Amino acid sequence: MDFDIRHLAWLSRLELNEEEARELERRLNAMRTLIDRLLNADTENVEPLYHPNEDEAGKLREDVPGAGLERDYALLNAAKTEKGYVVAPRTVED
Repeated sequence: MDFDIRHLAWLSRLELNEEEARELERRLNAMRTLIDRLLNADTENVEPLYHPNEDEAGKLREDVPGAGLERDYALLNAAKTEKGYVVAPRTVED
């Protein structure tokens, strides 16, 4: 299966010169070759891999809050604040 690069470029609204068209065709053919190799790979006796780090898959770190900014310091660059919070313009109408 050959690619009609000019048609693909037209569908994609791309303007390609001859060199760019040849390069795109070369890269698409390389991708197609790789995909064909993957589709034809012998996976008969290969167990499925459900997680790349199966030994670590179920382990989660403890959820401990870290050090953060002091409230007053965090609000220094806010355009408007009220009672220790940032006040933003209303975006939803009643």
